[in-house]
Amino acid sequence: MTQAERVARQEILRTVIARLEAYLGELQAEQKKALDGCEHTYADGRSAATGTATQVCAICGHVVKGRDDKLWG
Repeated sequence: MTQAERVARQEILRTVIARLEAYLGELQAEQKKALDGCEHTYADGRSAATGTATQVCAICGHVVKGRDDKLWG
């Protein structure tokens, strides 16, 4: 492979990488939009919250506030 071929290949790869990064960004935005309305339950109605002191949703990863959560004391 000559130096000219390497430079040309590098430019091609840069454009492909930029296109794929843009596509990945679109997919991540779509995923975020889909998980924004997460009800923190599985399809069969079971709670998706896991953990003891701090519960986290196993589906979307957000912290789930319980009904007994207090800010202090």
